[in-house]
Amino acid sequence: SGSLVTVLGRVISDFVERSLSNRESARVAGSAALAIDQIQSKISCGEQPRDDDFFRLRIGGRPKADELFEAMLLKSKSQYEEYKVRFYANLFAMACFDERLTAAMVSWFMEVLDRLTFSQIETLNEFVVLGSESKWVWRHLNQIAQVDPVVAAHLEQLKSMRLLSLDHWGDTPIEATDIAKTFIKSIQFDNPFETADRHVIRANGSTDI
Repeated sequence: SGSLVTVLGRVISDFVERSLSNRESARVAGSAALAIDQIQSKISCGEQPRDDDFFRLRIGGRPKADELFEAMLLKSKSQYEEYKVRFYANLFAMACFDERLTAAMVSWFMEVLDRLTFSQIETLNEFVVLGSESKWVWRHLNQIAQVDPVVAAHLEQLKSMRLLSLDHWGDTPIEATDIAKTFIKSIQFDNPFETADRHVIRANGSTDI
């Protein structure tokens, strides 16, 4: 466990030698601190880091953990929505312990975090929370657009990324896919902002939105 933190410290040392602005340095330091704190907390609670090839040296390449930790720092550095920095840290920390999160999946989730705005992730989370209780179907899209055209655009983007169900016909339910549920769980999504209670999706299919 101590060696894990030491390895991550070496990646940080190599990274901070690059030219960063004060704001970028703050984001990088914040994501690294959050991830390491979570890792140390899990180890203190008796959890064991994963025991597959995630931390092992590869022929001709660095360990996957090193690459993904650096990816987390890079993505955090350029993240203008700074609350999302904690999602990168949450994802990496969870990946250090959960062997179901393959390196390829974690890498893609980091790309998803980079491509989606906080409000798009918030919309996706609403469908994850609704689960099979969702009463929304794809023919409601125009209805949603009349109330909040931005959320309607979110749905189209999330569908294109296979994070929401495809619309084979108008009555197809709008539901989060399994990979979307794993994504939301892995980043430990939370919303501290006051917009959460007013999200249009909470009407859950009501025609009176």
